[in-house]
Amino acid sequence: MDNKDSRIVVYTFVFNIITIIIFSIIYTNISPNNFQPLNPNDKLTFVDYLYYSVTIQSGVGLPDVTALSDLAKILAIIQQLILISTAFILVYMFFRK
Repeated sequence: MDNKDSRIVVYTFVFNIITIIIFSIIYTNISPNNFQPLNPNDKLTFVDYLYYSVTIQSGVGLPDVTALSDLAKILAIIQQLILISTAFILVYMFFRK
């Protein structure tokens, strides 16, 4: 792996971390009536949305937090499409040589 390849990996990692943080903030701000925790008596915090964002970005999507509204579902879909797109772009960058 040369220096250019290393930079691509680092940039992709940083991009994914930034995406997770941005979506966590968005999820927190649209929160009321858009998400439901596994236990309906719990109140969701920023850490819950960060956790939700990481599970979406990693492709796991654990059911601890559920997107209820169409808006929340569309945002989760967009986040997953970003994940898929970056994976394809990364593979393309390495195999185009």
